[in-house]
Amino acid sequence: MQKRALLLGCLLVTACADVDSGGEDGSPRNPVGPVERSANVTERPVRIGFDGPRFDACAGYGVVANLNPTGENYLPVRAAPAGSASETDRLEAGRGVAMCQKVGDWFGIVYAPESEEPVDCGTGSPVASVRRYEGPCRSGWVNENYIKLVAG
Repeated sequence: MQKRALLLGCLLVTACADVDSGGEDGSPRNPVGPVERSANVTERPVRIGFDGPRFDACAGYGVVANLNPTGENYLPVRAAPAGSASETDRLEAGRGVAMCQKVGDWFGIVYAPESEEPVDCGTGSPVASVRRYEGPCRSGWVNENYIKLVAG
């Protein structure tokens, strides 16, 4: 009888605990208390090919816009779709980006590195299936409020 009571008590405690870690950035969806955001958000690669093998690898094209000219006049590119993810690059206003994936308020983008010679990132051609973007250009995550849609 004591074993059953102990088992029942453990099950009740477990059932009351909120261990759902299903949020986009790994945080709980319905936390019981305040959640402390960590700077150690896991990297999340940008994926391409969501529209199928008959369409471009990335559905849209936009430019960096709406930056604060009196503040930080650049758009941070992050390793994952979260403000606490590590910054991997910075883009200036007017910089063109392929918009490949959307997660919450974040766009997964692909963009050419700074160079005098144009680089084809391969986002304007179809791919056979959804897959991780592997180059030759750079990729990362930016807040959607700073991208102005041009085409797509």
